[in-house]
Amino acid sequence: KQKTAYEIPKRDWSSDVCSSDLLALWYSTLFLASAMAIVLVTYYLTAASLAARDQQVLRAKTGDYAAAYLRGGVGVLTNTVRAEQAVAPERLFVRVIGRGGVEAVVLSNPEGWNLSRLELQSAQLPDGTILQVGKSTEARDEILQRLRTALTLVTILILACALGGGWMATRSAMHPIRQLTQTVRGIIDTGRTDVRVPVSGPPRGGDAIDELSILFNAMLDRINELMRGLKEVSDNIAHDLRTPITARTVG
Repeated sequence: KQKTAYEIPKRDWSSDVCSSDLLALWYSTLFLASAMAIVLVTYYLTAASLAARDQQVLRAKTGDYAAAYLRGGVGVLTNTVRAEQAVAPERLFVRVIGRGGVEAVVLSNPEGWNLSRLELQSAQLPDGTILQVGKSTEARDEILQRLRTALTLVTILILACALGGGWMATRSAMHPIRQLTQTVRGIIDTGRTDVRVPVSGPPRGGDAIDELSILFNAMLDRINELMRGLKEVSDNIAHDLRTPITARTVG
């Protein structure tokens, strides 16, 4: 069958589905990238804040313990450390290195210290003695581990929401376009101009698709008016032509 000038190829709607899925994936990827950036910045700022807090504690305690050592040596320092650690939740490592290399260690943690996870703050006293105050990073690492777990769960939730929300938003945005395309195709296939494109939004203030649908419906109304006018003119011409022919036939 030869195609007329008004016939167009049938559309494969699976390509529209594929295009909408790709668009949804694109928007979801942008949303996920933004969310991941926020998650990474949150983790980095939290880790930096905890590290800065630990350094601040070490500097403050180094000054306090240095003053205690200068007041009465290792004995006063030991009593000061034990008195503080009896009520304080944090345990600190304190070491005093004398000028002759004599080392006195004050342990406030009975389980000992993991030197690989120990941050130290040192201060040299006026008599040449070196005072070192250390704090384990285990508590901070545990907090960051919990934060990483929570952020991982949040990331998975964001990924699910991004994919589902992007797919739904894209399908919703493509629906009016599909309706317009189906209406145009129906008019071309059937020749009926009384079909109208559904308009979801208000007559004024809708989006661009609603405005296009309204204009398309207005165009169809105008075409119908022209078609009715053309039909009336054709009927009048046919009537005018039939009248003399009928008169001549009768005569």
